[in-house]
Amino acid sequence: MRRVGDIVDATTAFTGAAVAGVTLFLPVTVNTQGQATSYRIAGLLNSVPRSAALGVIAAVAVAVLVATTSRPLTGWATATAAALAQLINHFTGRHVATAEILTTQNYIDSICAAVLLGGLGAVVLRRPLPAAAFAVGGVGFFGFGDLAGLLNINADPYAVLETPTRWMIGVSLILLMISTLHNWKRTEDAKEPHMAIALPVTPILAAMVLALVVLAGTEWLGRQYSKLPGESHVVEIVIVVAATIVSATAAAMLLPGRDGTGVYLAVSLTAAVDAVGYAVRPGWTAPVLIALTAAGLVIGARMPSTALAILLLLGITVFALVTSTSASTVAFAVISGVIALTAGYCCGTARPHYAPSGVLALSALYLPSAVSVMPDRVKDWREDVAAHDATPGGTALAIVIGSAVGLVMLRKLRPRSRPQTNGQPESESLADI
Repeated sequence: MRRVGDIVDATTAFTGAAVAGVTLFLPVTVNTQGQATSYRIAGLLNSVPRSAALGVIAAVAVAVLVATTSRPLTGWATATAAALAQLINHFTGRHVATAEILTTQNYIDSICAAVLLGGLGAVVLRRPLPAAAFAVGGVGFFGFGDLAGLLNINADPYAVLETPTRWMIGVSLILLMISTLHNWKRTEDAKEPHMAIALPVTPILAAMVLALVVLAGTEWLGRQYSKLPGESHVVEIVIVVAATIVSATAAAMLLPGRDGTGVYLAVSLTAAVDAVGYAVRPGWTAPVLIALTAAGLVIGARMPSTALAILLLLGITVFALVTSTSASTVAFAVISGVIALTAGYCCGTARPHYAPSGVLALSALYLPSAVSVMPDRVKDWREDVAAHDATPGGTALAIVIGSAVGLVMLRKLRPRSRPQTNGQPESESLADI
């Protein structure tokens, strides 16, 4: 019976994480019935990285609050309420008339997704099977090109549809309600009594440092490209890359033990995937990439190695540096599979022992990167694509190398023993799945 409950909770965790990930990574609905002006579109798209940064901070804050309790019901009920609020937001905000309302809707959507991600992650990351499903759902947006095809999401900003669709949120809400009822009387014994005032704030500080520095740096770099189009901006790129590594290091050091490993891997993975580029793939490939992500996670849980994870990330960045847009469709399909395997392997290798640390690592994937603000970064992957630009690949390579150095420092400064988390239950290892 417990196994059946774990399977149900795992299905809920996967669906909830996927909905939250799509919400944080893509903008909300744009009504295309004559109301979509360029001003509205610009305001909406500019709000996406800011709402993602806000979402990272909110998700970790919620995870920390939920982790202080000994009743998983708190996290399940919080996630359910967030999914309900998001569904209401999608219904009531379907027809908007001004750019300000549309942007506000996107912020509300992101906050709801962040609360969903944080509340759900705080409870499922303590259990091996739901934790694995949560991780696969969380990193599944790397195949969002396929998801875009399934949801009929058009690259034209004037034709952006609901992201995610209302039926996806509805399915997630139903599953969350079932899991909430299933976990209604479930309790977890805290390892030691603690006062309510002893709230661990360092994960929240880590999220704020990482999200705000990355957001400020990438927006600044984007403005430099806007002011002087066609320039190389090498100095500006170096500054933003350095700021990214420094903020990731600060966040990693604020987290207990070696939980900061997930932050470094997330920052590197985001940059590497941005460098390769996104393209809409056939919808049938989505299950294949999800399966490859799950396979990578299992391999990482059984044979964790940060060195191998970095090597895989380096391979992706070298691909973007050398070939990228000049590659064929077959090469893109192969690198997509490698990305899926790498994303899963990074999740299995990171294995944070404190649930909010895992929430931070997963939510950090939705932050912008120095590569994401570079012009013409979206790759069409056709034979007639324009000349290849090595700048995105080189930038991603620098971020991966900087993260590798940070990981070496983390290993030397932090012991192998499990971290103490102010009396909070430590999450079980994914190797137990």
